[in-house]
Amino acid sequence: MKPENLLAVRYLRSRKRTRLLSFLSVTSVIGIMLGVAALIIVVSVMSGFSDNLKSKLIGANSDIIITRFDNQPIDNYSALREKIISSGGVAAASPFIMGQVLLTSDKSVTGVVIKGIDPAFEKDVSRLASFMASGSLSDLDKSFGPDKNIPGILLGRDLAVTLAVGDGDEITVVSPYGSRGPFGITPKMKKFIVAGLFDTGIYEYNATMAYISVPAAQDFLNMKGSVSGFGVASSDKENLLPVVEALSKELAFPYWVRDWLSMNASLFSALKLEQFAMFVILTLIIIVASFNIVSMIAITVKDKLKDIAILRASGAGSGFVTRVFMRQGLIVGLTGTVLGDALALVISLCLKNFKIIELPRDVYFMDKIPVNIDWQVYLLVTVCSIAITFLAAVFPARQAARMSPIEALRND
Repeated sequence: MKPENLLAVRYLRSRKRTRLLSFLSVTSVIGIMLGVAALIIVVSVMSGFSDNLKSKLIGANSDIIITRFDNQPIDNYSALREKIISSGGVAAASPFIMGQVLLTSDKSVTGVVIKGIDPAFEKDVSRLASFMASGSLSDLDKSFGPDKNIPGILLGRDLAVTLAVGDGDEITVVSPYGSRGPFGITPKMKKFIVAGLFDTGIYEYNATMAYISVPAAQDFLNMKGSVSGFGVASSDKENLLPVVEALSKELAFPYWVRDWLSMNASLFSALKLEQFAMFVILTLIIIVASFNIVSMIAITVKDKLKDIAILRASGAGSGFVTRVFMRQGLIVGLTGTVLGDALALVISLCLKNFKIIELPRDVYFMDKIPVNIDWQVYLLVTVCSIAITFLAAVFPARQAARMSPIEALRND
């Protein structure tokens, strides 16, 4: 072990007559440990919330949405689908029809967004099939009722609770855009049978979305031979921008190509800003804890005046003395940082694997605290913590090195 390292370790302990230096060393380590652990845990939890929300949004939606700028129906959509699939980076494409309607049951009525999908294609562009609590996507292609002439509809679990219906129950879909008669506009109504329930994990989707087949939507919404747009699955989930740019260039005006991230840009920008703000705020805990290092080194210098004088008189330069006390600060910083990393990892694993804190699912889209254990976060926090403790040790270490041997012996 180098002499400066040996002295730095020895100076962490005080003389028998006083335990102040040892107490400061311990509190410095504990302060940095708690600061590092708190910073990592908070950032990991916030990252977990963001990733969980992203996975839920991706699951309920496709990677890329293609519509028209003027929101007009897309005709000859089969040929357009083949053109989309032939574009580079596209794994699958599924047509859809969107509309706003009223759903009525014997006990309730509510407004929803109804989406016509093709079950054969939809399973390749979204995870809706995995969200089915009862029934399946293929049930949309079936007909129900005594005469097998009533189409099926899939409802969100919360929407089914609102309407007080379940599998096999009959509901009526009402469109505000009906036919004009002598007494004004007559709303269009059609009966559907609940073929299944889905649960995406997001209350807004579960309470406001309903799915029917594309032919049923075309018939009910008067869109014969047309669709509202396409859901597209990318072969590269992490890098959607090149696919969006290629599709925009390939399809051109009047088609509008958007990825799911740009459609929810404001939400994730707010989450990212909040995560950055929490990182800065919690970093202040480490900075405050580093002031203990300044106090510790200052008291060490006062406690070891005679030792410093002997070192300087024996020929040790100011650089040697500086390194001794800076190593002392680094030892405390490294110890507190490593212990903080270990504490954060243990708590994160407990939060991830056990339901220690139960969350209301209808508010947070999950029933336990999500944690994203990212080693880049651990590395960043570790580097920041060591850098802060290093800078905190610079000033008192230099002050100790500037002390002359004569003054040190005179003041001892």
